Amino acid sequence: EARRGAGRDLLARLAAAYTDPDSMMNRALNNPHPGKGGYNNPVVLRAGWPSAGMLATAPAFAAFYRDLVAGRIVRPDTLREAIRPRVSGPDRTMLVDSAFGLGFMRPAQTFFVPAAGRETAFGHTGAGGSIGLGDPDAGLAFAYLPNLMGDQMSGDLRAYRLVEAAYAALS
Repeated sequence: EARRGAGRDLLARLAAAYTDPDSMMNRALNNPHPGKGGYNNPVVLRAGWPSAGMLATAPAFAAFYRDLVAGRIVRPDTLREAIRPRVSGPDRTMLVDSAFGLGFMRPAQTFFVPAAGRETAFGHTGAGGSIGLGDPDAGLAFAYLPNLMGDQMSGDLRAYRLVEAAYAALS
């Protein structure tokens, strides 16, 4: 029961921060405000909005991670150095733990992956439930991009279950 209460408290804090115009979360995610239609607004999509403007298909995004893992974009030793954890801990903007290498998320509350990938996976979650993931040790490249942006700020249970199934299929 204590764990359920802590989860409700976290959700309440996240909801309050998202709607508070003075919070770091609201200022980071809604500055400037994308307007009618949110990030699905065609004007926003054409603008190439930094950190929110990536447009891709799931196969193309998975191919990006496939090529990273295969050493076609950067050398394997360069990738290993880039994904080496550099920072981790409480994220003052997202209000949960996060972890990063150089430009890539590492497994944490903001990038939740199954136990099989917690030491070696890298990638990034996206608002609305999307995820891109690579794992050089498992030889895994994965992308999940919902058709429309959902309400999730980072991560999605559907995406997690698909990643979990991918790791299970490898074992």
